[in-house]
Amino acid sequence: MVPVGIIGGMGPFAGAHYVGLFLEECARRIEAGGAGVTDQRFPPHYLFQLPVPDRTSALLGAHGEYGQVLQALSGQMDGLRALGARVVAMSCNTAHAWHAELQGRHPDMTLLHIGDATADYLLGKGETEVGLLSTAGTVKSGIYAEALARVGIVCREPDGEELDLVMRGIYDGVKAGDNARGRACFRRALARMHRRTGVAGFLMACTEIPLALGAEDVPPDCRLYDPGRLSARELARRALAMPADSGHSGLAKP
Repeated sequence: MVPVGIIGGMGPFAGAHYVGLFLEECARRIEAGGAGVTDQRFPPHYLFQLPVPDRTSALLGAHGEYGQVLQALSGQMDGLRALGARVVAMSCNTAHAWHAELQGRHPDMTLLHIGDATADYLLGKGETEVGLLSTAGTVKSGIYAEALARVGIVCREPDGEELDLVMRGIYDGVKAGDNARGRACFRRALARMHRRTGVAGFLMACTEIPLALGAEDVPPDCRLYDPGRLSARELARRALAMPADSGHSGLAKP
């Protein structure tokens, strides 16, 4: 099997969590195929965990940081290519604002897009609109609004107060090691957005959010979707489908 790659460093716990999601999805696919789950049946994979400048700060106009993020992510792509990976996923939602530039720089590799994986899944679940819980950078980039619009799903974005709650939950909560604070902020943001828009399905569109928020934290009529898991599911599918001599390139699905 050809190794696949994961770009991490955004933050480190989220990168490690993504690897766990990937392994869970690999195990699920192995079992679904009728085989026993053994060490030897998991595909080779690499996590490149190098610090990357803050993506939201870069997207909101911090001087020089946009190009620094691009260089850091591109460097990780180069490193993963050297290790033999030809299909790569990013553990950070906001980093997908650089997806097109990264794919253009590395045409011999497939860089999965978290928005596309999420949109395909939600379409299959019959969702027509979902609420977005994410960083301000992800909202500004439009990566989910655009991906969901392509399949006819409406993306309800947070208003100013809701976005502030989510950002505090991410930065002052989970990233600072205070998951309880993060959970409280995320719960308040979701409940407020649910009342304001009536939307019931929510995307936990930052890798820090599912580290603190679970189904037991939201109203019973609400549904949580983890785009990180959906991206990891697609990476597992690619990893277990690729033959050892694959010359995989581009964005076409096998």
